[in-house]
Amino acid sequence: MTTAPKKPTIRDVARLAGVSYGTVSRYLNGNEHVSQDAAERIAAAIEQSHYTPNKAARSLARQRTQTVALIIQVESNETMVQASVSEAMVGANQVLGDAGYQMVTIIANSDESTRRITQLVNSDFADGYLLFSLSEDDSLANAFLDVRRPVVRSEASDRGDLPYPAIDFANRDGQRAITRYLLDNGRTRLAYVCGPGYSPTSGNRLDGFRDAVGDAYDERRVYYADDWEITSGEMAAVAFQPQLDRIDGIVCANDSIAIGVINQLARFGYTTPDDIAVTGFDDSPLALLVNPKLTTVRQDSQLHGRAMAEALLHMLHGAAIEPHHVELLPTSIVKRQSA
Repeated sequence: MTTAPKKPTIRDVARLAGVSYGTVSRYLNGNEHVSQDAAERIAAAIEQSHYTPNKAARSLARQRTQTVALIIQVESNETMVQASVSEAMVGANQVLGDAGYQMVTIIANSDESTRRITQLVNSDFADGYLLFSLSEDDSLANAFLDVRRPVVRSEASDRGDLPYPAIDFANRDGQRAITRYLLDNGRTRLAYVCGPGYSPTSGNRLDGFRDAVGDAYDERRVYYADDWEITSGEMAAVAFQPQLDRIDGIVCANDSIAIGVINQLARFGYTTPDDIAVTGFDDSPLALLVNPKLTTVRQDSQLHGRAMAEALLHMLHGAAIEPHHVELLPTSIVKRQSA
């Protein structure tokens, strides 16, 4: 019985070319980290040995994981239950699932979790990344400086060394519009509660308020919150207490903060909106539960998640998106009883 000749393997190619198995594997999979000299020797060895790549094996080697990681950076556990976060997750998961991808949600809430996430990112475990609420000055952001997979951010950023497209809301426009709404309704002595400094969104919304009030902007009537939670709104109202009789409106960076402000004003004996009007931002479900119901800026958080996922899919399919491209989603004012 005649024995069929042994089919040449990748190891045979490596031996003939005088390179490692891994170098040949990288060459076959199109990895650019193969020197020109090694590539030429591998090509000659393939021709000499009549090596035919195993298409199934190459497919496995190059196969995408069909996984997208949604990485959410949070400063407190309460952030995870905010509607803007949960609804964005739902929207992104729907789009990615329909496209055949599994979305894996990863929470960054400590130095140790950041270290683990950095290791995962360096291991290239996902086909792409959605970065949600990423702090600009944190080591987690630095972990994405050299990522070769597609990345989409949830917030527009001025950080030039993070060259990833962003899908964000028109935060500045929205806060400018609701501040002007108060001014047009005779509320001219305004204070502002800003979101946490680590978030680009906070700065954009503060800029919108500053645009609207113009020369009347007074830094003494700006409170800088540590987070996005109700307690921060309560603390802001306490900080403003000595000047509340000279304030007729408080513009807040989000709905939770606004609810905290309203609650604390009531404890001080002030009525909203008769004494002091209060506005929020997000139009979360909480906006309808507070008394009085909250006048706020509406943003479609599910649309946010869908748009981020769609942009990432375009990149995964080879579409080119400018590194610092920013798409701003629209906002609108929802008028209720608080202002």
